[in-house]
Amino acid sequence: MAGEGKHRAFHRMFALSCQKQGMPARTLWSVAFAAALAACSAAQDNHLAAAQDAYAKQDYITAGQQAQAALGDDARNVPALALLARAQIAMGRGEAALATLGRLDRTGERPDDAALLAAEGHLQTGDTAATERLLRGQDSADSWRLRALAADMQGEEAAARIAFAQGRQAWGDRSRLHAAEASWYLARGDADGARPAVRRAQAEAPDRIETLYVTGRLAQLDGEHDLASRAFLAILDIAPLDRPALLGAIAELGALGRMDLLRPLVLRGAEAYPRDAEFLFLAARLKAEAGDWAGVRTLFQRNENLIADHPDSRALYAKALLEAGQPEQARAQIVPVWRQHPDNPLIARIYAEVLIETGQAAQAREVVAPLAVRADAPEAIRRLAARLAAR
Repeated sequence: MAGEGKHRAFHRMFALSCQKQGMPARTLWSVAFAAALAACSAAQDNHLAAAQDAYAKQDYITAGQQAQAALGDDARNVPALALLARAQIAMGRGEAALATLGRLDRTGERPDDAALLAAEGHLQTGDTAATERLLRGQDSADSWRLRALAADMQGEEAAARIAFAQGRQAWGDRSRLHAAEASWYLARGDADGARPAVRRAQAEAPDRIETLYVTGRLAQLDGEHDLASRAFLAILDIAPLDRPALLGAIAELGALGRMDLLRPLVLRGAEAYPRDAEFLFLAARLKAEAGDWAGVRTLFQRNENLIADHPDSRALYAKALLEAGQPEQARAQIVPVWRQHPDNPLIARIYAEVLIETGQAAQAREVVAPLAVRADAPEAIRRLAARLAAR
């Protein structure tokens, strides 16, 4: 075969080269093989070191990529497998982490906290029974954190509270437990309940992403926009593509009127998450604020499937259709959304504008009047209500 001929020709050329150098071919092959092994080992070590460095810096995306690169050189590299599993857990990729832990099991070596890692992996997939089974006999603070989260997932609020309390007295690093407890209260809008846990997290691990996030969320509930924005921006200094931090920073910078800082974050999020309805809406709002209604319409037309369940996007789409002189199409877009969310100021305002355009000012007045008297009514709603009342 032609391929075999080329292979033999290569060996003849290699042997001839060896003879010219006064070196047997076998010796030179051995030298070359040893050099290749050394280079491979060095590359593997470099990838693993880079992964460990990235993980320590909480850059879990890079940590995972570098760990994968190390595994490309040696699929049974135990430290790389363990680090990859940790990075996957940190990114909320429980199913992938469980697969990695399975590979780790097949090497015959397991890290001391393998059961905890597997428990969290199962928790992230929604398998609370497996989580609880793996936690039997575990009594660290982190094990109580996972028990609390499993109880919460099952709707057992009292059990979650008890687990958090037990964890506060347990051994080991408690910073993640404190952040999880704070997040649990914040999800319920309970700022006072979250405050002690946030303080404990700040005392133990002020620079952890989880701590910065609950700091930002608490500041949001307290109406401290500057503090909240600084907390979210601090996360983005560590992890530039962290989705919750991007959304939090954008919201708070918007409240502060800092469009100069907000715009690049919206564009960053839209580029990183092109199929994310929230960033699609934010990108459309930037176009709307620039008066580019044609751009808004085009953006939504290309992504109608993504905004089907995003009420604010559908309202903004209706506004773009209205600006394009298509009031009936705008009405068809906004009416079902308003019926589901009559108290949403953006939706109500745009629906009222559609009604005005179609000659139904009296009905428009009924849509915005209840919202205009609320203490938190946006200025745009109040102005529109006043204009309609004066008719």
